[in-house]
This record gives sequence, C-alpha cells and structure tokens, in this order.
Amino acid sequence: MSSNSHAIIINSAPFSQTKGQEALELALVLATFEEKVAIFFSGQGVLQLLSDVDGDSINEKNYPQGFKALDLYDIEEVYVLAEDLASFNLTQSELAINVKLISAPDWLPTLAKFSVQLTF
Repeated sequence: MSSNSHAIIINSAPFSQTKGQEALELALVLATFEEKVAIFFSGQGVLQLLSDVDGDSINEKNYPQGFKALDLYDIEEVYVLAEDLASFNLTQSELAINVKLISAPDWLPTLAKFSVQLTF
C-alpha cells in the first residue's frame, strides 16, 4: 500500500462526457486498495450529486447513483464548493448524498493536503 492520498476533483456536468463516471470508478478502485480518497465537486460537477439525476431517461448509464456507494468504500471526505452550489440555486438537501460544504477560501488549502490531485 502506498502513502499517497488522492483528491479527485469533478467539475464536469453529468452525461456531458464520461468524466464523472471515470472519476467515480477511479475513486472506488483506489478505495478498494485502501488508498485515502476524497472527492471534490465544483462548477457543473455539483450537478452530478442531484438526487433526481436520471441517466435512464436519456438512454445513458445511470452512474451518478453510484455516488451513493461512497460510504460503503469508506470514502467519507466529499466536498462541494458552496459558492458553486449556490450559483445553481441549489441547497445541500437537494443532493443525493451527505457532503461537506467548503468555501472558496478553504478550497485550495484543503486540496493541498492531498499528494495527488486529479481533475475530471
């Protein structure tokens, strides 16, 4: 087991590309190998977590439902940039999972705690 810690940053909208699905799959694989993983959602990435996201209705794999499995993989650090959530007029209660809201001034210092940062 390595001593790396991984910050996975998701800033792409669901179903616009495969980035959200790839980020989720990577997070789960890393956690399976007992790597420290945190996921950060910013920009349109916050839309990945909406409780009513439904890929089936547009004939896409409904991977956003997989974010509900993060707890099962002991991925407990899930952050959402508060300002970006507010920019979509969304509240934390509209998200499918529990997250930690983080403000813009705390964003970079929190990311800096991780040795590897990957953006999707």
